[in-house]
Amino acid sequence: MFFFRLLSRLPFPVLYALSYLLYVLSYYVIGYRRKVVAANLDLAFPRKTAAEKKAIARQFYRNLADIVVETVKLLTISPGELGRRVTIANPEVLLQHLDRGQSIVVMTGHQGNWEWLLQGCALHLGYDVDAVYKPLRNKFSEKLMLAIRRRFGPLPVPIKHLPRALVQRRPVVRIIALVADQAPSRDMAHWVDFFGRDTAFFVGAAKIAQRTAYPVLYTGMKRLRRGYYQVYMAPIALPPYPPDAVETIIGRYAAAVQAAIEERPSEWLWSHKRWKHSRLNHDSHD
Repeated sequence: MFFFRLLSRLPFPVLYALSYLLYVLSYYVIGYRRKVVAANLDLAFPRKTAAEKKAIARQFYRNLADIVVETVKLLTISPGELGRRVTIANPEVLLQHLDRGQSIVVMTGHQGNWEWLLQGCALHLGYDVDAVYKPLRNKFSEKLMLAIRRRFGPLPVPIKHLPRALVQRRPVVRIIALVADQAPSRDMAHWVDFFGRDTAFFVGAAKIAQRTAYPVLYTGMKRLRRGYYQVYMAPIALPPYPPDAVETIIGRYAAAVQAAIEERPSEWLWSHKRWKHSRLNHDSHD
């Protein structure tokens, strides 16, 4: 931990020089998940040329390297510095609910720098944030990420502890935040059209909203320039919820994620295996 805290104290120009080295190693030398990235881009953008997809891939690896060093920087960055680098375009979309004493469910994706998004929102909005996450297997990595994610007040909630946290923290007016664009397990999947393909999405956030009658919002992030981001909010669904609310919420969330990716394709996390499950294989196990 000491090494990462020391590293985080380096100025941004030095960190971004290290980021460039990390980009060269991951893309050109190691080839970190290059086949996964290429396959995902082929599935999402069949009409783009090979040159266009290669350009997106290269910029994705540049962005990913920046995210790594920016995330380490969270260990020591000052509130003022982070507040200047992460701004919120329309906070009133959330605050209109929170200021009335209404907790909300926020769904976001791996777009921009999702670790800065969490800390920036906690810093600017002034309300509790329950950040639902899947614990890492490596104990040191888990300890490091918890230190980072708690920096400006968010409460990391392991996904298996979420039902208990929903009951215990119900009196607290808060944001329940979930990054919901990764491939779920078969028992947690709802299938929607995503880039023209049947794609499985987590149902957890939608089920939480239906169970608690909390509003659901989408939170996106745009990279303005290196090291500077803008967060924006958009409503997904409001209570009272009909019986088919889960399907509606997931469908609207998937559409919002796809629109963000189409607008800024290099800023999404192409290295995760988003289409590793097919609906045919899923249905054959039901």
